[in-house]
Amino acid sequence: MTSAPSPVGRVNFLRAFFQHRKTIGAVVPTSQRVSRRMARWAGVESAQAVAEFGPGTGVITHHLLNALPPTGRLWGFEVYRPFVDYLEESISDPRFTVLDESAESISTVRATAPEAADGFDAIVSSIPFSLIGLEQSRTILREAARSLRRGGSFVALQYHPKFLAPLLSEQFEVVEREFHLFHLPPVFLLRARNPRLAE
Repeated sequence: MTSAPSPVGRVNFLRAFFQHRKTIGAVVPTSQRVSRRMARWAGVESAQAVAEFGPGTGVITHHLLNALPPTGRLWGFEVYRPFVDYLEESISDPRFTVLDESAESISTVRATAPEAADGFDAIVSSIPFSLIGLEQSRTILREAARSLRRGGSFVALQYHPKFLAPLLSEQFEVVEREFHLFHLPPVFLLRARNPRLAE
């Protein structure tokens, strides 16, 4: 079982929030309870290829690795370089690879990683879609839908779900949501399934 991020990781997260609001999007890391729920809702316990968009300091990452089978692989896509460095230093699990790349490059990983050749079983995202804009959000979601295997799930944490839900419906046939009132601040989880690949 992997351990939770250290207090240093929490300080780094808070500093990054005030310096890079557009890419961080949250003032505090995701709670342990919501992180576990994301892993369960994405079906990580039976997955072989999982992607995480915006792992930050690794709070959700640790729960994904704890749920992931021993033969599974997890790729993290992180655009904030200090977080990439922190993850490389703090997580030694050989199943995890952090990439200093945008989530839009997920199709490249699928094309080059044998474990993801048939598509990702799950994609988990903490990207603040409402802050990065419509065009980039659509591009990321389109690439995510193309990279998921049939039966896979895309699970996203959002503070403003009204922006993301319609965009998910453009790419997926099924979109579900949960509200977690007692998270600080309250958050929504959205799960999208059945990519509209034929459209």
